[in-house]
Amino acid sequence: HSIRNARAQYKVESTRWIETQIYTGKFKPAISPYSQVIQTLARVRPVTFLDSRQEGGPSGNALVLVLKESEVVIPMEGMVNLDAERKRMQREIEATQTEVARLEARLNDRQFLTKAPSAIVDKERDKLALRRDKLARLKQESLDFKEE
Repeated sequence: HSIRNARAQYKVESTRWIETQIYTGKFKPAISPYSQVIQTLARVRPVTFLDSRQEGGPSGNALVLVLKESEVVIPMEGMVNLDAERKRMQREIEATQTEVARLEARLNDRQFLTKAPSAIVDKERDKLALRRDKLARLKQESLDFKEE
């Protein structure tokens, strides 16, 4: 599921094959017989099963999915157009920052706070909290796409 979720998150075309390394540790003998099933369901080729990942992490831009007993490493270069993804994320960050500023201005407006029903004010506060969380997540994700 994790590989398919990553494909959906980064809007990878369903027909595109991506490279994947799976670090399974002691579970390699149990998981590697399912190589063909994983390749077919997750559209990954080649899928490489390795014992353990060296400290220091993958080289270059790579998405690391940490699972209970394993790690999946997907090189970003093979999955997405990095320049296009950086631009898309920057646009999304800017749009979210604009929305946060709008909500903050509205919630700092005394007239709005005194005239609006408390349910509406609470709804706007909830929206602001959600947008701030989204902005923090987007900024963290954008670090994955830093230029080297």
